[in-house]
Order: sequence, then structure tokens, then C-alpha cells
Amino acid sequence: MSRSDYPSLFVLFALVAAGWAAAAGPSSADATTPDSINADWSRVPEYRLVPGDQLSLVFGTSETSPSRFLERTLIVRPDGRISVFPVGDVVAAGRTPRELEAALIDLMSATLKQPQVTVEVSKIAGNQVHVLGRVAHPGSYPAEPFATLTQAIASAGGFQDDAARNSVIVFHRMGAREVGVAVIPLDRMLKRGSLAADLPLSRFDIVYVPRNTIGNIAQFTQQVFGPASLVLETTLSGWELFHLDRVFRLPTSK
Repeated sequence: MSRSDYPSLFVLFALVAAGWAAAAGPSSADATTPDSINADWSRVPEYRLVPGDQLSLVFGTSETSPSRFLERTLIVRPDGRISVFPVGDVVAAGRTPRELEAALIDLMSATLKQPQVTVEVSKIAGNQVHVLGRVAHPGSYPAEPFATLTQAIASAGGFQDDAARNSVIVFHRMGAREVGVAVIPLDRMLKRGSLAADLPLSRFDIVYVPRNTIGNIAQFTQQVFGPASLVLETTLSGWELFHLDRVFRLPTSK
């Protein structure tokens, strides 16, 4: 990657970061700080249900004693719906718990007198980010509140030696058919004392750490030339990388 590519990467990162901030709702220093005391939680968007969420529903009527209220545990199906007696299938995905409560009360009012419904999210589905590529332990990790790019990489054990630390790729789903992509010069920004590249993450985000150029050369020479490639690999990783018209002789294995 040449230096001329860097400005475009910074522009891409800035645009995608701005889009993500807009998708997440109003932004402010208080709303993004991990300090729960100073955070203005009233400005954090309400949680919206997704397939796989486990719900606890408590419902009855104004004439029902509290001991006679019914409680059900339901899981939002892959089609985004739940089945609730006596109304049948109801779309839950995309709604907040309060919006689902209002929808259920409205539907139950056709058969029940003054129904009362409480919806609680007892277990969140898919609340993970996925870290792949040249990290110590690739895998899926919990997307805790205020999770960031550096936290996700740290959870995965940090960079491997041959990681391209300034070309970290983040994929963020912005809709059913839209994905935002940012190439983050993470190591360079952190060394400058800036956290601008420490992108906030949300569930379903994918972090991919590619192999750097030297790592790609090492992998290629080992695959093609086997263990005898050490001299060639070391030479190509140095100044000779820019003079590939030379011929390099490999040691003869005995």
C-alpha cells in the first residue's frame, strides 16, 4: 500500500464512522463515554428486538388478580414473530419491548377486557462481534456496551506478529442489504495518541485483520519453496523487495 492511499482511507473511515453514529442515534461525548455515571443514558436508543431474543411475557386483565396473571417465555423466531394466545402470530423483531407491549395490548383488546401486558428481554441473541484474521484467537466475542475496535482485538488476544495493524477492516451491517466497510489505520493512530480510529462496535460487526506484506511473502515462499525458503524470505523482506529482477539462490538441502 502506497502513502497516496492513506488519505482515501481516512476519508472512508470518516464517512463510515459518521454514518454509524447517525444510525446509532444522537451522539454526544456523554452518550459514548464508558463512564456510566456521566453518560446521558436517556439519549441512548432503546433496544430493538431481533430473532433469537428470549422474551418473558406476563399478561392478564384488569379483573385478574396478580396471582392469576400468566407468564410465558418465548423466543423470537427467525421470521421475527412470536405466537401469543389468544391473538396468534405477532411481529416482534424491530420493535422495542414497549412497542411490542402496546401492540399486544391493542390486539388483545378485541377479545379481553382491559388487557395488561409486560414484556421483558430475558436473554439477548447474537450479542457478539466477530474477530477474524491475524489475531491470536480468532472467534466471536460479546459486544459489551460501548465496545470498541481495540477492545475486540484485545479480547481476541491481540495482533499476531505478521498482522497488518494499519489496515484493519471493519464490516458493519447497516440494513438487510447494506454493509458499511472501513479500513482503519489503527496502530498509527494509537501511536499518535489519538483514539479517533478506535471505532465503536455493535453486535454482528466483523473485524478482519489481514496479513501484512512481509507475512504474505513468508507464506508464499514457504508454500512454494518449503523450509529452504528462509534466505529468500529474509532477502525479499528487505531492500531487495524493490529489486525483484535479481536472482536468488536457495541453499541445497542434503
